Amino acid sequence: MNPEILSLLSDEELRTLAEKMNIYVPEGLERIFLIEEIIDAYEDDTSDKVYSHDAPDHLEEKKLAGTGFIPGRLEDISIPDYYNETYINAIVRDPLWIFAFWDIADSTRQKYIGEAETSRLLLRISEATGFEPSFSYDIVVSFDDRKWYINVPHPKRSYMIDLCIAKCHKVRILARSNIVRMPSQYLDISSKLPQVTRSLLVLSGSEELHLIEPKEENSLRIMSMEGE
Repeated sequence: MNPEILSLLSDEELRTLAEKMNIYVPEGLERIFLIEEIIDAYEDDTSDKVYSHDAPDHLEEKKLAGTGFIPGRLEDISIPDYYNETYINAIVRDPLWIFAFWDIADSTRQKYIGEAETSRLLLRISEATGFEPSFSYDIVVSFDDRKWYINVPHPKRSYMIDLCIAKCHKVRILARSNIVRMPSQYLDISSKLPQVTRSLLVLSGSEELHLIEPKEENSLRIMSMEGE
C-alpha cells in the first residue's frame, strides 16, 4: 500500500478505510498516525497470507492437488501383495514366540518350485551369540507359506532365522532375518531393583500372587534335518 496515495484521501475516507479493515481509531487521532495504522495493518495482513500459503497444511494440499489425489478415495489405492524380493523379517511377540514373515523373488521361486519333490523350504532358527550358532533347529514350511509363529526354547536370548532351501542334505541360505532379543518372562522381586520399582510392585499386590519362576527351558517340538 502506497503512503502517497493514502495522503491524497480525506480524513473521512481514511476513517472509512480503517473501519473496513477493522482498525480501531481513537477519537481525535491525528491524520499521520491514522495512515501509519492503516499501513501497519495492511503489512501484517499480507505477511499472514504469505505464511499461510507456505504452511505445511497448504503445501500438502498443493502436493496432493498436483498428483491428482482425490480425498475420500483411499480405497482406490492398491498396495501390492509382494515386491518381488527375497527377504525374511522377525518380530518378537512375547518371551517365547517370534513372528516371522518372508517372501521369495519370482526368479528364485521359479528356479526351485519345479524341484519341489526333491527340495524343501525351511526356516532355520539359531541362537545368535556373535559366534558360530551353538544351537539351531529347523521348521519345514511350504512354498506357499509366507509367515509363521515360531516357539523358541529360552527367553532373554537372541535369535535369528534363516530362510533356506534344502536339497540332498545340502542347505542353501536364501535370506537371513534381523536378530531379535527375547524379553524376560518373569520378574524376580527379590532381585536388585530400584527402590521405586520395588515400591510399585508391592503396591500392585504382586507379592500376594505367589508367582513361580518358570522352567529355564521351554519344551517344544523340534524338527531338524539330521533327525529326518
